[in-house]
Amino acid sequence: MTSRALFSAVAPFLRLAPLPIIAAASLAIRTPWAVAHAGLAALLFLWITADSLATGLILAERMRFGRPPAARVVLAAIALGLVSGVLGLTPPLRSALVDMPWVVAVVAALVGGHLLYGVAGAWAVLRRPGVARLEAAVACLVPPPLAQLVAKELALLHLALFRWRSPPDVPPGCQAYSYHRDLMPLMGGLLAAQVMEIVVVDVALGIHHRTAALVLFAVGDIGFIYLLGLTKSLRLHPVLLAPQGVRIRFGILTDRLIPYEAIAHVGTADGLERRGAENLSRLVAPNVTLTLVVPEARRRFLRSALTVTTLAFAVDEPREFIGAVRERLSGAECNRPYR
Repeated sequence: MTSRALFSAVAPFLRLAPLPIIAAASLAIRTPWAVAHAGLAALLFLWITADSLATGLILAERMRFGRPPAARVVLAAIALGLVSGVLGLTPPLRSALVDMPWVVAVVAALVGGHLLYGVAGAWAVLRRPGVARLEAAVACLVPPPLAQLVAKELALLHLALFRWRSPPDVPPGCQAYSYHRDLMPLMGGLLAAQVMEIVVVDVALGIHHRTAALVLFAVGDIGFIYLLGLTKSLRLHPVLLAPQGVRIRFGILTDRLIPYEAIAHVGTADGLERRGAENLSRLVAPNVTLTLVVPEARRRFLRSALTVTTLAFAVDEPREFIGAVRERLSGAECNRPYR
């Protein structure tokens, strides 16, 4: 088994391994022994949180790339562990930590140094042209496993709150095909229902329990923002025929590029069998299928791998889309060198 295949098998365990260790340490600092030795318990807890996150990251990077991670990445993991450790301390242990100025100075120096170093690197990345600038900039501040997640969250917030009346994202040389026509009434109804739920819960629950009403109001607002971002992304991220292949997009949920040479057949989704097919348009019934030349294996959490032979998705004009793809496929066949 190659190192890349081994990493794919153990990657979920490496990413989740620090969590049970930190959880066990969190239970240990709530024992009578920890209260009696508050200073030592606080130091041990900070060391466990920082060391477990950094060690897991170093092992994952070595198994994936065959080399240790950069110093900035390790410092980001240590800083995240220290901040998480300070937030997770009990009040007696936090008071004992404050009574040790040298520990506070070391933690502040490591976290502050990482922030200054990371902000400088992120600013340099954002000033460079590139498609994945946001994710690369976030990677200067948080470890790589979290950088992609944080970048997606920031992009979603920007999409939901600041992008109004924007044209669809269609790179030069690409042909766009929408799929949002039948979805907009449904998404509009869901947004209206979300607003009504926020108002009703806030008014009804606020009469009896104001704190619970505020919590649910905040949760409802977050849900509304996410739903608004998803709704807008359905219009702004159409399916594309790119020079390299078919770029299947479905809002913020799906973005995959299938090269033309990897497509054996394109057709309608009539009579589509669920076994061996993957639906990439998760909220609507698909009407287009792409049959792959080589089947792909999809790993599934706590389930056996799924062999995918067909990709299914939806567009508003399926026949026009299928005709355009077939023209691209015939052109790719003509341009393929003779063997």
